[in-house]
Amino acid sequence: RTRVPSAMTPRLAPPLLAVTIGAMFITNPALAYTQEGGAYRFPTGSNKLHRAKYGDDRVDVTNEAALRAAVADPYISEIWLRADITLTNSEPLPPLRNLRHLTIYGRCNYGWNEDIARDGTVRNPSAAKCVIDADHKSGIFEVYGPARLDLWDLTLKHGQVDKYGGAVAVTYGRVEFHDCELTHNNATRGGAVSNWHGEVNLYGTNLTDNTAERVGAHVYHWGGIMKTTRSKIQGKKFLCNRAPATEAFWDDDAGAGHPFP
Repeated sequence: RTRVPSAMTPRLAPPLLAVTIGAMFITNPALAYTQEGGAYRFPTGSNKLHRAKYGDDRVDVTNEAALRAAVADPYISEIWLRADITLTNSEPLPPLRNLRHLTIYGRCNYGWNEDIARDGTVRNPSAAKCVIDADHKSGIFEVYGPARLDLWDLTLKHGQVDKYGGAVAVTYGRVEFHDCELTHNNATRGGAVSNWHGEVNLYGTNLTDNTAERVGAHVYHWGGIMKTTRSKIQGKKFLCNRAPATEAFWDDDAGAGHPFP
């Protein structure tokens, strides 16, 4: 029997996927990653090369299409949201996976000095936050480990899913909320946020009027880490410091219809 040398073995070409952000055009973002360290992958291209070709690894966003494209682009590490956005196609934003670390800043209704705001120190949390509205048609963010998502000065509302995490669902990933609002979201478990063996940190973040069909009207946590600082649920101080060694399962209420705390 004649054997075909491995070098001649036919291989299927990867599917072509185009992402457009303003003047930027990136073909198949999946090709920016390579297999490394088991299941984890990371961008192989240099950010310096990317900036030389496309301008920057930060992008300003004013509409849904641009937001979806920026979240999907593995070379984008920072998004400045400059307008309220409603998700209209009944799907959450593209999931974050692998070694992606993305930061999204709300920049609505007030200005930052372009030269010094990128380090996150010059902000006005009391100003009106940018809104991402799921319109009761989908969730908003999904984060799979070891990816990380940092959110600053955003309102996430009207997320609706028949599973975990109405606004944000974390599975082995990491999410940080800074001066955010999560309101009027709904899920089976974790009306606003669910954390499955990941890490969730909330700083100066308020959760209001979220609901769940089963447990965790606002938060559902199973394994991993969850910490809060200066945060509130329904106007009441939200105290939560969960770690794998201390408690595996926790939610903010006893079930649907039970108030917090």
